[in-house]
Amino acid sequence: MPAETARPIIILGSQGNIGRRLMAAFPGAIGIDRAAGADIVGDLHTLDYDAPEVRQAFETADGLIHVATSANVADPSAVHWAAVADTARLMAACDRYNMRRVVLPSSDWAQPKTRWAAHELNAYGHSKRVFEAMAEMYNVTPGRHAVALRLGWVPRHADELARADAWLQANHWDDARLVGQVQAALGD
Repeated sequence: MPAETARPIIILGSQGNIGRRLMAAFPGAIGIDRAAGADIVGDLHTLDYDAPEVRQAFETADGLIHVATSANVADPSAVHWAAVADTARLMAACDRYNMRRVVLPSSDWAQPKTRWAAHELNAYGHSKRVFEAMAEMYNVTPGRHAVALRLGWVPRHADELARADAWLQANHWDDARLVGQVQAALGD
């Protein structure tokens, strides 16, 4: 009897800083991003989950990694409100297609005082708290596994690390740690 073929992972935000790294680490992953170069080009805000190409991806995938949100803590509240609404739409699609494993983006900014006494909870941090609640809600259905992973800082360029503030350097994740944490969150 032939071995079961591994099912792909969907990576939303596949062309971004973290998404590109994850695409390289998960061979066969299906990338969805608003930027050209993705397997499926679409904005998370307007993505049609009934479009044939998107439906096929969701029906064949075994898991989904969502990194299609702004990492800019200082973005206006409207950006973070939109991220919550778009992620709610995404989770409804995951529910509809019975996606087995889901990783959502969270951050230590969901509880900044536990890590950085000088930083206050802001709209970005609250949006990450909502993602954490969405993951918990998704886990209510047996057979599903969702995690809102508190991602560390992944600089775009290696030279950024030396120039960063000490508190940010302490939260640095290199590629090996990023991939390892995401694999653990998926349950691999």
